Amino acid sequence: MVASLLDERAFIKPVAKFFQSRYLISITMKPKIALVITDRETNTQIKSSHVDLLELRVDLFKKWRLEHIRKQIFNRRKLKLPLLLTVRNQKKEGAAIDWSDEHKRQILHMALPLVDMVDIELSSPLLKETLSQARHLKKKTIVSVHDFNHTPLHLENIFKKALSTRADIIKIATKANSFDDVFRMIEFTRQHRKSPLITLSIGIFGRISRLLLPAAGSLYTYTFLHKPTTPGQIDLKNLKDHLKFYYP
Repeated sequence: MVASLLDERAFIKPVAKFFQSRYLISITMKPKIALVITDRETNTQIKSSHVDLLELRVDLFKKWRLEHIRKQIFNRRKLKLPLLLTVRNQKKEGAAIDWSDEHKRQILHMALPLVDMVDIELSSPLLKETLSQARHLKKKTIVSVHDFNHTPLHLENIFKKALSTRADIIKIATKANSFDDVFRMIEFTRQHRKSPLITLSIGIFGRISRLLLPAAGSLYTYTFLHKPTTPGQIDLKNLKDHLKFYYP
């Protein structure tokens, strides 16, 4: 494990320095970490992770019954960490399978009062009503956009459309098919670093973005304990080791 980490650092360090000098990004504070969880992790495992946010990926739960989801949320509340509710039901947005908006609506309606934040896709038919309910309940909102095929040239247009929803945070995650795609995402993030924005580059080429995009202005970097939920995610232990190595 140590040898593997040193090998990765030997590769990442010069690349990180290149990105830092080319895009004038400043590594000055340790990024905030969002830990993606399902109903499989134990509270003991999560408590020792020392992260800033828990993303509850309800669509990856073993059971989707409302009572099971409610119990899971109450159980995670014991950890005294902010809870982000995410319910993907479109494959193009990261769900394992496509399933009904009506069931998703029921889950959101039940769970929103119990959490701190909600992530809703810009493409979701439930976008407006979810944002309305969240604002009524005084919950923070994330409007997200995902592209698992490539990094679009029109990131600016996507951002403006998402911004028009008046969400608290905009999240844009796109597939990086080369380091050039990572360069573009870094530059886009840096240009909007004063905006409430989360950016991610997905895939093998995008792994380094998990370390660099926070320095460019992305609010969170996402990780996992046991199984990645998105291609290119770095597990919590390795992510923390890298962040400790590169951030003061």
